[in-house]
Amino acid sequence: MNNFSEKCALCPRLCKVDRAARQKGFCGGGNLVKVARASLHFWEEPCISGESGSGTVFFSGCTMRCVFCQNKEISRGNAGKEITVTCSTPGATINVSDGNDFDINLTSGQT
Repeated sequence: MNNFSEKCALCPRLCKVDRAARQKGFCGGGNLVKVARASLHFWEEPCISGESGSGTVFFSGCTMRCVFCQNKEISRGNAGKEITVTCSTPGATINVSDGNDFDINLTSGQT
């Protein structure tokens, strides 16, 4: 099994940085997931989000560098808070649902 944190190959850039040693990848990401925003999202894809919104988690870091990126502050910036995969860090629990949302979307710059 590959250990992606020691030789990162999570995206097509294959930067192979050692995230476990706190090196940053091409995307700017380290060893932890960085969440820029988590909320109900009403503004796009009404056929997907329905009338009650879509619970959306926006992750920071992207390797695409698209010229017309609509989320440049998130995708190229350092916005957000690092969390553990288990969300056990105090204050880092993601809660985007009020129980009425249509779905949950996990959104990175490469989706």
